[in-house]
Amino acid sequence: MAGLSIFNIRRKPTKEERFRELFLSMHPKLIRYATTLMGDADEAKDIVSEVFGRVWEEFDSLSEEANAWLYTATRNACLNRLKHLKVEQTHIEAIVLATQADVDNGYWEHEALLQKAEAIARSLPEPTCTVLRLCYWEKQTYQQVAEQLGISPDTVKKHISKALRMLREEMNR
Repeated sequence: MAGLSIFNIRRKPTKEERFRELFLSMHPKLIRYATTLMGDADEAKDIVSEVFGRVWEEFDSLSEEANAWLYTATRNACLNRLKHLKVEQTHIEAIVLATQADVDNGYWEHEALLQKAEAIARSLPEPTCTVLRLCYWEKQTYQQVAEQLGISPDTVKKHISKALRMLREEMNR
């Protein structure tokens, strides 16, 4: 036992200490690498943070080749993000095209006409207003409306005819 002292025994670093060492040595390098791939430093920081999150989860199973694994994981995460951004851009372009089509096809005029028709329908006298609402907005049959209001189906038809005539007259003004 000669020569052994308490100071010669080195303890094994904890998982947290080993991770911290890896993080401190690789984080700046991976940020630069991801920034080169992404062209955006903030996006690169997010990606590298996600990669280190995965590293922490899999830290015990990483081999001595952790640096190579980190570069590969960072590259793959960047490629995945770029693919996702491309899909998002495609969706944005589709929305822009659809919005432009709405404008080109007079969507706003159509919407204004619908609002005018709804306002006219709400101003109809009772029970014509209620009959119209039940038949057209709530999709009930003439028979269902007649039973609900305690009137005959023929009376429902007369109220619908009256409502449609009044709507046509007011819309044409």
